[in-house]
Amino acid sequence: MENANLSNTASSDNKKLTNFNSLDLSQVDTAVARPQPARFTSSSSFDEDAIDITPVESASSCDYKSVESTPSVTSLTLSNKDKKLAACTSTNALVGEQTHEQSDSDESTLNDEKTYTEEDDDFPEGGRVAWMVVFGSFCGFVPCFGLMNIGGVLENYIQDHQLKDESSSTIGWIFSLMFFICFSSCIFSGTYFDRNGFKAPIVVGSLLHVAGIFAMANCTKYWHFIVAFSILCGLANGILMSPLMGAPAHFFKRKRGTATALATVGGSVGGGLFPLMLRKFFSMEKAGVDDYGYMWGIRTLGFIDLVLLCVAVTLGRERLPHVVDTPRNNESRFRHILRVYLLQSLDVKAFLDMKYFFCVLGTVLGELSLTSAITYYSSYAMSQGISQSDSYMLIMAINLVGIPGRWVPGFLSDVVGRFNTAIVTLTCLSLVMFIGWLPFGTNLKNMYAISILYGFFSGSIFSLLPVCCGQISKTEEFGRRYSTMYFVVSFVTLAGIPITGAIIGDKSVTNYQNYVIFSAATCMAAAICYVISRAYCVGFKLVKF
Repeated sequence: MENANLSNTASSDNKKLTNFNSLDLSQVDTAVARPQPARFTSSSSFDEDAIDITPVESASSCDYKSVESTPSVTSLTLSNKDKKLAACTSTNALVGEQTHEQSDSDESTLNDEKTYTEEDDDFPEGGRVAWMVVFGSFCGFVPCFGLMNIGGVLENYIQDHQLKDESSSTIGWIFSLMFFICFSSCIFSGTYFDRNGFKAPIVVGSLLHVAGIFAMANCTKYWHFIVAFSILCGLANGILMSPLMGAPAHFFKRKRGTATALATVGGSVGGGLFPLMLRKFFSMEKAGVDDYGYMWGIRTLGFIDLVLLCVAVTLGRERLPHVVDTPRNNESRFRHILRVYLLQSLDVKAFLDMKYFFCVLGTVLGELSLTSAITYYSSYAMSQGISQSDSYMLIMAINLVGIPGRWVPGFLSDVVGRFNTAIVTLTCLSLVMFIGWLPFGTNLKNMYAISILYGFFSGSIFSLLPVCCGQISKTEEFGRRYSTMYFVVSFVTLAGIPITGAIIGDKSVTNYQNYVIFSAATCMAAAICYVISRAYCVGFKLVKF
């Protein structure tokens, strides 16, 4: 009786093995996605030594990187030495076939198995490589944000020299267009960074930045500044911004606020040292050469930026896996690039999330307040009887005090919460303008005190607001959402700076007071937006967030 049962069982097994050879891959597909007690692999001709019965936990345990180069199941001939590798290899092949043939819904299910999730990752939170990346971003932000922070110095000089016949509102378009191109182009660099990594956009941005600086040294007409400063430098900074901001986020989660703040301190260093350097150069003169000091001051700035950007290229890198977006069926390479880098770069659906919407709105208003105030800060000081040289020193004070202004709120954000810290600093900044700058900004001593307070509380706008965006976004989506946020910022600053110039108008005392009120009101509105965004997340409870 027992011998009969064994005979029947062996016969049944042989039939199963024979039938397996004739199976269509489409029939096997359904078996790949779930755990199997055993995986049978055979060649086209039956050979008992070529059969491998290896337990396989699931398809996800195999390596997906070699899908394209893996042969199909029917072409495999395995030796006994390769039995252990056979199951994983054959599963790879099946998954490769399945990826190309399954429907869109099935494809999304399979991709979910391979998608990186932040919760599953163990962030380094430090170490030599991580801090070297932070330092690389720091060096990159010195020229990137540093150039943006000295807009008041440049505006003041060219208004009194090369473009002395132009109005404040007209000159304001040079800087508003620069901010617009910078913030709008960073959306594409953010998408590229997510998919291809750090090096390429930093190299391209560095070359454009240095070229724009050297071209600006020879500018004498309005359209010269538009091409060199607004277009070249604006595009370069936009390409640099997202990778420099996103790279430290790949290595830090719990300490992300501190890491980002330390990286963006580079902007304050550049904004503090560059005016001091340019102040000396702008006072230089040479017989027969117009704007001699200006030309060599800007060229020196270009050489310094070149060295710092080379350091950023060398030290910076990404850590997380690249976002994979393969071409769809019958999709050409051009249409694939157009879809990924243009049509899908703007994360419009993210605005349906109210906490993200108000976070973006708060950032837009905060950036508008900061760019408007800084661009005409030196001109305001001169309207109060302060010399041009001292007005440069006020901007230097704002940026140097911005160093602890970026680091201290970044450190506190990891302790008491990023949104909590952002709301407090934005509120304090608006109070400095309403209570300090507006009534008392009439002499040099008072303006130094106001500059120190303004520099400290405004430092969090560049360093902390992007971190708040990262807190309500997945790490792999941060580059895209950050770029989308600043794409919206670009349109506001495009009109915001000329509007501020129009408010100043004939540079009367009353108009300059209206300029201060406008900057303060937009900053207070930014704080309110962050309160609303926080409420959508945790309500009005006094908790760390």
